[in-house]
Amino acid sequence: MSKLSGLPDIPASVGGQSIPDFINFEIVGDGKLPARHEVPPEFDFSIKKSPVSGLDSGKQFDEGAVWYPLREVKFACSDAGLGHYQGHYHGRSTAPVGKLSSADSNGLKLNKDKYVVGFRAYSNNNVIEGVRVWTNDGNHKDFGKVQGPTEYGKDPEAFFVPEHHEVVNFFGHMNDDEHIHGLGASYTRRLASIAARAPTSGLNASDPKLNPILSQTYLDASTQQQWANNNMGAIVSKRDQASKDLAPLYENINKNGDKAWTRVRDPKNGQEYYTCYNDKAIVWSYVTDKPGAMGSNDVKTSIISIGSFSKTQNFMGLSGYIWDNIPATSVAAVIGLAVTFLIQPLLVQGITWGIAFAAAQFATYLAAAGAPTLAALVPASVATGGGLIIAGAIGIFVAFGVLALFSWIWKKFWLVINVYNFDANHEWRSIDHYNDNGEIPSGEWLPKTIPTFKPKDSVVFPPGFEPQQPLESVVTYLAMTWGNDSTFMQGVGQGVLMGRQDNRAGVALKYVIHYWKDNEIGLKYIDGNPTSFNLKDFYNNGAWVKAYSTQASSPDLTITGHTPKLGGSSENDYYYDVCIGLPPRVTR
Repeated sequence: MSKLSGLPDIPASVGGQSIPDFINFEIVGDGKLPARHEVPPEFDFSIKKSPVSGLDSGKQFDEGAVWYPLREVKFACSDAGLGHYQGHYHGRSTAPVGKLSSADSNGLKLNKDKYVVGFRAYSNNNVIEGVRVWTNDGNHKDFGKVQGPTEYGKDPEAFFVPEHHEVVNFFGHMNDDEHIHGLGASYTRRLASIAARAPTSGLNASDPKLNPILSQTYLDASTQQQWANNNMGAIVSKRDQASKDLAPLYENINKNGDKAWTRVRDPKNGQEYYTCYNDKAIVWSYVTDKPGAMGSNDVKTSIISIGSFSKTQNFMGLSGYIWDNIPATSVAAVIGLAVTFLIQPLLVQGITWGIAFAAAQFATYLAAAGAPTLAALVPASVATGGGLIIAGAIGIFVAFGVLALFSWIWKKFWLVINVYNFDANHEWRSIDHYNDNGEIPSGEWLPKTIPTFKPKDSVVFPPGFEPQQPLESVVTYLAMTWGNDSTFMQGVGQGVLMGRQDNRAGVALKYVIHYWKDNEIGLKYIDGNPTSFNLKDFYNNGAWVKAYSTQASSPDLTITGHTPKLGGSSENDYYYDVCIGLPPRVTR
């Protein structure tokens, strides 16, 4: 490692761990992350809970708080008391609780501008007889037997959230007869409440926008050759070994949080970033800048890189974000620090988050990194997508075995579908999916476009990154993960419809995890406009195969599907890798 003359000796290791030979950096000071700033109350988006109205004993229910915003709440009452609750969110619902069915319930529908700000549960003889719910427009809705003032804020027995907050779920307790005898509400600050604190960008600049980088795999020549030969067994073996190399780092981040990371810098230009590493692998949070697209000196674009690399397999997965039109005075290393704070909870809990919650967490961590003005830009930056799209980062962690690593947290089947775009001439996009007892962990089914297969772009590599075999190309893939919605002796299945960007071709794919027998897969090429394709019929009536691989006929591309296991996964995770095309063979 080079050393600049005139500078004091710089540590070459942290905690006895030497700098790996595939990257060149200097450790900054003692290597510890900068201390977290105290987060001002206006940037505190943690989820808080109201007191429980009624009894706080018995069978507990508490689901959905990180899936907000609420789109509907349903309660049902009978003479015996409150017997049903269910919360509905975009793309998912909480499990219904209580003795009564959903058919007996009444609902309060909500929208983007309407949200819950208060409630009162009416208890009598250890039974809740009714519930009143207030919304921000000053209205209320009653369920069962209620009484008292109806005007917002006037009932001393009711719970009302603080200003700029909203209710994100209801939780509580049931008695042995499955009637709800205790009820509370979880609530959080609304992300939009900080928008007024945002700085103005350049006069001619557009609003800031935080665009996700989908999951990417970078290929050296030998790996590209394996993929060109459709040798998925070798690819999966390489990915599995890379997962083993990275597992100690992921466990370190989960266990030790900030202490797992090392603050480093490029010895050539002093650019700082953050790493967790050993001699076999590295995880990084790195941000680099480029001039803003609007030609203004007041704004810039920051490229956020979240990467994982295995030296033994020369295998790299990467995701991140492109943050356009942010103030030119923003410090890249500070953004990288906020992302570093975000990675630890994202790694372990992110698969359960909704994208609105993810955006709020990012704003909180920007404030903790000492960048409240950047935090205030988050609402505008994610407005188009409704939140922080985390599927790309989650896809990388899932590809490198995080579901198996932390399987003790989740007690369900996981179906992971990865669609790789090796088409060098066309982007492909997701059009629709058909659900068979599946739950999208992020709660959002959003159409996404997969970029073309192309040569590597080293701008996302941290400075000094020099693997022993150069990475030559990058394939982007759409990573989709589902858990089984009903977990009692039931599997999960999905059908997915993909379309070429010009709508002249498509691919339909499907996978089902059976509880009692081997899984099945399916794949079909669509010659023509795929938007009218009947995905439901394909899933239910189209051909299934019990095989580790399948192939669809196409005049232009080889389209393949592969699953490493048809059953017996000790961690209940199953993968289906679908390749749209294959990369060209490597010639030297």
